[in-house]
Amino acid sequence: MNIISAITDKNLFRPFLADGQDRLGSWQNWGVALRTLYGLPVKSKYADLVKQCTGRSLDKLPKKGFSTGLFLIGRRSGKSRIAAVVGTFEACLSGKEKLLAKGEQGLVAVVAPTAKQGRIIKNYTGAILHGTSLLRNEVRKETREGFLLSNGVQIEILIGDWRSIRGYSVIAAIVDEICFFGLSEESRVKNDAELIRAIRPSLATVGGRLIAISSPYAQKGWAYSTYKKHFGNDEGSVLVWNCPSRTMNPTLDQSIVDEALAEDLQSAKSEYLGEFRDDIVVWLPREAIESVVKSGRVELLPKRGVRYFAFCDVSGGRSDAAALAIAHSEGDRVVLDFTKNYPAPHNPHEVIASMSDVLHRFEIKGVTGDNFSAEFAASTFRSKGLGYNKSPLPKSALYLELLPTICSARIELLDSELLVNQLAALERRTRSGGKDTVDHPPGGHDDLANAIAGVNYITGKRGRRRGVMFEPAISNFYEREINATGNGNSKDSRRGKCSG
Repeated sequence: MNIISAITDKNLFRPFLADGQDRLGSWQNWGVALRTLYGLPVKSKYADLVKQCTGRSLDKLPKKGFSTGLFLIGRRSGKSRIAAVVGTFEACLSGKEKLLAKGEQGLVAVVAPTAKQGRIIKNYTGAILHGTSLLRNEVRKETREGFLLSNGVQIEILIGDWRSIRGYSVIAAIVDEICFFGLSEESRVKNDAELIRAIRPSLATVGGRLIAISSPYAQKGWAYSTYKKHFGNDEGSVLVWNCPSRTMNPTLDQSIVDEALAEDLQSAKSEYLGEFRDDIVVWLPREAIESVVKSGRVELLPKRGVRYFAFCDVSGGRSDAAALAIAHSEGDRVVLDFTKNYPAPHNPHEVIASMSDVLHRFEIKGVTGDNFSAEFAASTFRSKGLGYNKSPLPKSALYLELLPTICSARIELLDSELLVNQLAALERRTRSGGKDTVDHPPGGHDDLANAIAGVNYITGKRGRRRGVMFEPAISNFYEREINATGNGNSKDSRRGKCSG
């Protein structure tokens, strides 16, 4: 049985995809896409659709289909539902489990970048398997991660990781939202290219298919390079199917697309028109960041006579983490001494108390931070005998200051995977008027990266000034803040230990 027969069969996938009148009309173009992928006959009347979505001629498509497919389609196009359909078909009906040796475990891996996306795929898969009595009888066991079927094949939803694949023979791998791997802290891979390299060897035993489905995003990684190489290439070995959302889902209201285009053109072109964004570039390659990491160095102990500087990123504690970074200068270099990330959720009062203990240990009298919760942060640090100063630059400017410092190897970073991941995920965007902004990607975080950028700036600007720790205005600010509380430490004050 092929996948199209399974979709049209009332005892298999039809109840999952059909509308209230048991029609599959809105899935017609998906049917053409799947026929192209699996090497099934495509009627000549769909030649224009195939040309539009693949850039290929219908009569030049390989008769056996493709072992790798990349579907780059906008939001609300039915991508996740089709991912669940393909995964279930490969597990239940492809027959590839017969190619396995006795005792060999077959796996259909559905890999998603976040737990939320993974739950969506799992729920869809469950709806398919429990949708008819025939499929329901095929489920031997349901787990939190997936389903074990009566033929011995396991469907498993993997979140941002490929390590669970090891030891299995993968019948098929379906990667959902591949363009968004490496952007979230949930993702345990650096990027989509690393994920694909890890998956391919597991498919070799049975010649399993690799199917990646996503909305396009930034012009980088495996998805973009595959698109550039194979879209419109009649000799290409990978099927690239790229089109707007409404091409695959004609029921999507055009007004929703128009409203999104009017609100944010670049974002909507990616989300609904299926176009890669041309306003986003990588802030700095991972290799450049890793080159200034001191391997094995996780913290430096405070030394007497060294002037230390601190920068914090304080949050409300509900959904965003907080972070602290401490550094000093050695000649023209900034040396990172201490970093700490405080994951959400947390009590911000307790976090600032913890930060204050560290600042006192380094004999620092004040800390710089961003403008978020500045008044709350200032009053709380003040109660701990510490001053708080707002950052002289916004976050984007701090990142743009950090970039040449890393490129010229004038900074030493601590060995922190979280820090490297956050810095490597940063995106540089050009806005109207040519102004560049740097920020974390959607769903990502940059709390620790922000603290590093901040401490780099204040240490580089003030740490090499002789005779004074920082500009007099900032020094006076800290003194006023501390004296106002009556918590100033006269011993520390005589030493003049302060931080920008």
